[in-house]
Amino acid sequence: MSRLRFSLKDLLYEKIKLREQLARRLGPDRSARAVSDYHARKPPVHCGATVHSVLGCTFRCAYCYLPDMGVSYERAQPYGLSSEEIVLALLENRYFLPGLLGTYVAVGSLGEPLHPVGVKRTTEYIDAIAGTLHNPLQLSTKAIIEEEVARRLARVRGAPVNVLVTIVTLRAHKVLEPAAPDPWRRLESIRVLRRAGILPTLFLRPIIPGLEDEIPELLRLAKEHGAVSVVFGSLRVTPAIVGRLRRAGLEVGSILSRVRGRLRRGVQVSLVMEDLKEYAVREARRIGLIPLLSACCANTLNSFLSRGYRIPCAGVDYAGELFCTRCPVNCREVRGEVDLEEVKWAVKNYLGVDVEDVVDTGVELLLVVGDPRRAINRLRGRRHYKRMLEVAFRRKVVVSERKPSTQFADKVHLGSGH
Repeated sequence: MSRLRFSLKDLLYEKIKLREQLARRLGPDRSARAVSDYHARKPPVHCGATVHSVLGCTFRCAYCYLPDMGVSYERAQPYGLSSEEIVLALLENRYFLPGLLGTYVAVGSLGEPLHPVGVKRTTEYIDAIAGTLHNPLQLSTKAIIEEEVARRLARVRGAPVNVLVTIVTLRAHKVLEPAAPDPWRRLESIRVLRRAGILPTLFLRPIIPGLEDEIPELLRLAKEHGAVSVVFGSLRVTPAIVGRLRRAGLEVGSILSRVRGRLRRGVQVSLVMEDLKEYAVREARRIGLIPLLSACCANTLNSFLSRGYRIPCAGVDYAGELFCTRCPVNCREVRGEVDLEEVKWAVKNYLGVDVEDVVDTGVELLLVVGDPRRAINRLRGRRHYKRMLEVAFRRKVVVSERKPSTQFADKVHLGSGH
């Protein structure tokens, strides 16, 4: 790949062109159906755009957040849009950017994407998004992956596909995941994926306090079955989730002691788990798995290992010290061209902020403004557009009161919360 050029205008041009072509092909009725869909207007999550190929899940995991969101815990069904309609819905979304340098796409989120009722819909969506838009794709699953499904995912053209297999416990799966395939069958799914030519990722999210002694054995088994990397993530709880964990026989004292803030009905609260993550990362390195602390990092790593695309993470997790584990992509050292005049245009048009100057540190775009407080409030109020700009330029967008020195520019992100 030639030297990277990060340009919002290039991505927007491609988006408009693809949208017009697809709308003409679908016709007015199907286009209207896509444009009115939830995917055409929902804002991104940290790791990009979520696509719901299946709604609901029947695995009934005690730590699952779906019931708190009003999503069925008893049944699953394929999403209603066709594959072409879901592509047009994404192109209609104001925050979505197409292409290899655009928004990451995660298939799943509100259901099990490889649930038997939805495997066909999920693979159709992946084929269409990869073939038309070329955005890096990802899915996470607890389902059994048959060889034919693995081969089909390996045959996807147009974009790399990252498959994460979720396993969080070996000994407590019967009470915590009563209807899900057991972890040994999921380990076999990792083997099936690797045999088909996919580089699987173990998804050890959530790490459940009280079960951390299982981590070394789980990592060892995943490595033996063909996993190349592992994503660790925190447990998020609500009063309902805590209740289900307690009824499952888990000792919840260690969980409640880590709650960050106050538990409220329907609100997911993250636990303080930095110590457990640090332990897990050390164990992964010892065993030979590449440790990651963000799902979008797994997508980035997969693009590099499977296709040779060394592109900074769309999550821009490398801009701070919280998530980046310095994986082989080494995002901080990947240099790409950014037109600072285009940055000023984008900040003005999408964030409503006039800037006196922009300083590119290679990791951040520091906006030099006369009224920092007002600019910061604008960025907070338009955080989804800010996120879009960060994806397009692969830099963290932060506010600076004055043009910083090089030394300050290298350090400002550590104290910046903007």
